[in-house]
Amino acid sequence: MGSAHDKVFALAIESSNPSSADGIDGGGPGVALAEVAHRAGAWSIVGAIGIESLRRQAGREDDLMPAIDRICRREGIAAARIGLVAVSVGPGGFTALRVAVTIGNAIAFATGAACVAIPSALVVASRVACPGRFAVLLASKGETSFATVFSPGWDRGSSVMCPQGSLVRAGDIKGLDVEMLVSDKFLPAPIREAAERAGVPVVPPHFDPAACLELGCRLPVAAPGSLAPVYAREPEAVTLWRARQKP
Repeated sequence: MGSAHDKVFALAIESSNPSSADGIDGGGPGVALAEVAHRAGAWSIVGAIGIESLRRQAGREDDLMPAIDRICRREGIAAARIGLVAVSVGPGGFTALRVAVTIGNAIAFATGAACVAIPSALVVASRVACPGRFAVLLASKGETSFATVFSPGWDRGSSVMCPQGSLVRAGDIKGLDVEMLVSDKFLPAPIREAAERAGVPVVPPHFDPAACLELGCRLPVAAPGSLAPVYAREPEAVTLWRARQKP
């Protein structure tokens, strides 16, 4: 190892679904920080992962930058030492995603760090204990939820890819052919009831900042400013704007 001034750190932001994590131990939202190494084009974690949770009383979106400052001060590093920024980009909360992506891009611009966009379903899946097929359902609204199905062995190897997700309704659950659904308290009642009829358990998700950081060292990196939110549906503001443009 070199001197403290030579060390490079990775910062991960997992605040994609702040309301979903209420009451779940270790479920985020928060930020993670760890020393990393960059060799032969690959990132690896070489130090312990530190976690700083967002404080609810401060307003979670408003506490994101303070949380980053707290963890950097606690670990005794300057922001200039951040060489990799990983952000959980959704699907999730509209405001939470926009704030996280904006801050992630801003830090990368300021430090020259590489950026990594982490699908939020991948963060959740990395903490699921299921030997068979399972589905992560996020961004529930009305009678639909955004489902990403993971098959056995999806996490093997040095790199990992997130399967394509899609919106599902209660009638689609049986066809997913999964052993488990991972979803939050906002899962529509018809979907939850369909899962119960099919004998498929529903377990809560864990949005772990440490998982986001680990994935950040395995997914392809991009240039500063490349982070963008992933939405399950067209944002309501855009839908309303489109409606106003009609003659």
